[in-house]
Parts: sequence; C-alpha cells; structure tokens
Amino acid sequence: MLSRRAAVVFGVADLVTAALVAVGVFVALPARWAPVDVCAAVVIAADVASGVGLLRGAPWAARVARAASALALTLGLALVTTLAVTASWLSGVYGPVGKGGALVLGLVAALALPYLVVLPVVRLLWLRRAPDRA
Repeated sequence: MLSRRAAVVFGVADLVTAALVAVGVFVALPARWAPVDVCAAVVIAADVASGVGLLRGAPWAARVARAASALALTLGLALVTTLAVTASWLSGVYGPVGKGGALVLGLVAALALPYLVVLPVVRLLWLRRAPDRA
C-alpha cells in the first residue's frame, strides 16, 4: 500500500459506503426488485471485503479494493445516468407534476454521486500505483 493512513481512510469509507447502500436499498426503498437488490448486495459485499482488507493491511486488499471500486463506479454511473434520464423524461412528459418526481430523482442521484462515483474514482487513482502483494 502507499500509506497506512490512506488505507485506513479508504477502509473506513468503504464500510460507511456499504452501510449507506444497505440502509438506502434495504430499509429506505419501500418495494423489493431483484435487480436492485442483487446489485446492492454485491456492492455491499465488495465494499465490506475491501474495507476489512484495507483496515487489516491484508496482502490481497489492493486487488479487492480495485475490483470493488470498478464495480461501484460501473453501477454508480449506471444508477446516476438512469436517474438523470428518468428525471428529465418525467419533467418533460408530465410537466409540473413530473417536476416533483424529477426533483426526488435528482436528489437521489446527488446523494449517490459522492459514494458510488467520486469515491471509487479517487480510490482507483490512489490504488493505481499500489503494488499487488500475494
């Protein structure tokens, strides 16, 4: 790893992200839908594994953190893009009523952006020079 302090910061950030995704999907969403639940469960598992590995200084932590970052970035970009397109469609098709729904979708996208897009990009940049041990 590049530094112990950065590993601890990213490890804690991974665990916080996993908790936020778990609460956001499995507590806050009123209905279950398999594609969302499966994607959320995979992101949670990857972030927990990455966080634990980074905090323990495990030799496999860099590889798992890279994989978790790539996964979160891919799914995060898909989520934010889908929310933005849906919000614009609602606003355009349903006028003033759709603007309320678009506002909610925009808020959800704004809340997901730091944890599922920005953090994975920063972590990938940090990990690009980290050696793969083991």
